[in-house]
Amino acid sequence: MNEPADQNIPAVELIDVSKTYEGTPPVKALSNISMSVSKGELIGIIGASGSGKSTLLHVIGTLTRPTGGSVFINGVETSGLTDQELSGIRSRYVGFIFQDFFLLPGFTAQENVENGLLYTNFPAADRNERAREILDRVGLSHRVNHLPNEMSGGEQQRVAVARALVHKPAFVLADEPTGNLDSKNTEGVLDLLIGLNSDGTTVILITHDQDVAEKCSRRVSFKDGKIDDSLSG
Repeated sequence: MNEPADQNIPAVELIDVSKTYEGTPPVKALSNISMSVSKGELIGIIGASGSGKSTLLHVIGTLTRPTGGSVFINGVETSGLTDQELSGIRSRYVGFIFQDFFLLPGFTAQENVENGLLYTNFPAADRNERAREILDRVGLSHRVNHLPNEMSGGEQQRVAVARALVHKPAFVLADEPTGNLDSKNTEGVLDLLIGLNSDGTTVILITHDQDVAEKCSRRVSFKDGKIDDSLSG
């Protein structure tokens, strides 16, 4: 798998991407989507339930193969890759943040973050230090030895953000990251993502919440599997 050396290539680029789910009748979740996310962007993908944004997340994250079109992740064309090669793309280039945190309950904050390095080439001897470094970056240096049930929802999501960042991905893909948080913790997590973006982290934020999307420097609106140009900008 050849990887381009140009650092100016997009973090993500989709060219005429479609996704159809088989059935009677078939469901066309995405229709000829072309879009590009530059490195350093904070982009909001917004749409109601059934608009296609969840399918887009799975396609961008290489969790689902498109029916047609091309998906480039950090310049790597993914359509011809094996499942194993796609796993390598995810572990190297994509940081996932989910609405439900998905922290391992019997593991400390530090151990949960270290788990983000399990499928990388990051030296095992250095994982402890890297996990502490990134927890400090998200404001949780005082929580490294705490279990998830000893932390608030906002703190748990910060651990999830740290886990997504620990392997230095090309971009972070945040799926409704504030969906399970109250207004105070929502503001805190958004401020964190905005701050990380200001430091150079590329963030793709998928949400149904217009107020959350307004925090992004660019918004792409989805409706019926297509980009709604009238609401994007």
